[in-house]
Amino acid sequence: MKTYRLYLIAILLLLVVSIGYLFLQNKHAFVDRVNLVLIHLLDKQIDQEKTKAFAFAYSLSENETLQEAIENNDTAKGYGILRRYMKTLEAFSGARIRTQIVTRDFVIFARSWDNRDAGLNVARYRPDLQEMLKSGKPHLSFEAARRLVLIASIPIVKAKEIIGFVEVIEKFDAIASFFSHYDIDLLVLLDDRYEQQSILLRENPRIGHMIVANDNANVHHIDTLRKRNIDTLLRRGMLESEKSFYFSRAILNTDGENIGAFVLSLSKKKLKLFNAFEEELDTFFTYARKDLYYASIDTDPSMRLYEDAGTKELLLLKNCAHDEDKALIRQKLHVALKRYSKEELIALLLDANTHRKSRGIIK
Repeated sequence: MKTYRLYLIAILLLLVVSIGYLFLQNKHAFVDRVNLVLIHLLDKQIDQEKTKAFAFAYSLSENETLQEAIENNDTAKGYGILRRYMKTLEAFSGARIRTQIVTRDFVIFARSWDNRDAGLNVARYRPDLQEMLKSGKPHLSFEAARRLVLIASIPIVKAKEIIGFVEVIEKFDAIASFFSHYDIDLLVLLDDRYEQQSILLRENPRIGHMIVANDNANVHHIDTLRKRNIDTLLRRGMLESEKSFYFSRAILNTDGENIGAFVLSLSKKKLKLFNAFEEELDTFFTYARKDLYYASIDTDPSMRLYEDAGTKELLLLKNCAHDEDKALIRQKLHVALKRYSKEELIALLLDANTHRKSRGIIK
C-alpha cells in the first residue's frame, strides 16, 4: 500500500511538473509572438517616418529661391522660406517637422524652428556631412548628432556643384504617439560612446551606459531598467520585470554602426487582455492596417491610395476600409483574382493570412 502511495505521489508530481512546463512553454511562445508583432509595427512606423522625412527634404532641395538665398548668404530669407514651408506642411498634413540648411562649409545657414544657431559650425558633430560632400549621395538614417535624431540629408546642387545640405530632422514623438494608443511605452536609448557629440543630451537620465534620448520618457521604466542589467535586454531583445515585458531593437546609423536601441514596454496587465492568442495578435495587425489606411485617406477623403495597390494589399485592406470603399475594393479583387491559378490563389491567401488557421475543401 505504501509503495502504491509513493507511486501515485510520483505520478502527481510528474503531472504537475509537466503541466507547469507546458504552461511556461506556451507563455514564452506567446511572449515571443508579441515581441515579433511589436517589432514589426515599430519597423513599419520607422519606415513611414523615413519616407516622410526624405520626401520633404527632397522637395526643399529643389527650391530655387532657397538656392539663391544660400548663394547670396541671405540667412533671413532662408529662415523665412523654411518657416513658411513648414507651416504649410503642418497645415495640410499635420506633420510637425524641423528642417535646417547647412552650407558646404558645415555652417548652419538657417533653421525652421529658430535662427539663433545660424553661423554655428557643426563639422565636429557631423562627420556624415563631410562624407556626403565627398560622395554627393544623400542619406537617411538615425544619427548621433547634438542629440539622437532621424535625419534625412540631401545635397543642394546647383550647376553641378554642392552649395549646401538640406536636412529634415525628426525626434521620436510620432513613433511614441503611435504606440501610446496601445498603452505601449517607448524608450529611445543612445550609447554613451557618443556623449561627447550629443551635447544636448548631457543632462538626460541614464540607464547603465545608455542615455535616454527621447522626451517625456516614462520615469518608472527608467528606474526599473536601472535595477537590471541593460545589456541583457540589448543582447536578448527581451526582458521581464515584475510588472512589464521590455522588447528592444537596435538603432543603426548610416554606417551600419549600432548606436543605441528602441525599447518598447508592455505591461503584464495589458498582456492578459489577449485572451485568445491567435485572434488578439491578429487584431494588432488589423490595427496596423487601419492606421495605414486612415493615414492615407482621412486627411483628404478624395485620396484613394489603394487604386494602385497590389492584390495582397487589397486583401489586407478589405476588412478595415470605410463602408463606401469596400464595394470598390471587392470589385477590383474580383477582376484581379481571375488571373490567378488555383495554386497561386492558395499561396496568396496563405500569405495574406499568416496567423489564421483555415480548414475546408479547396475547390
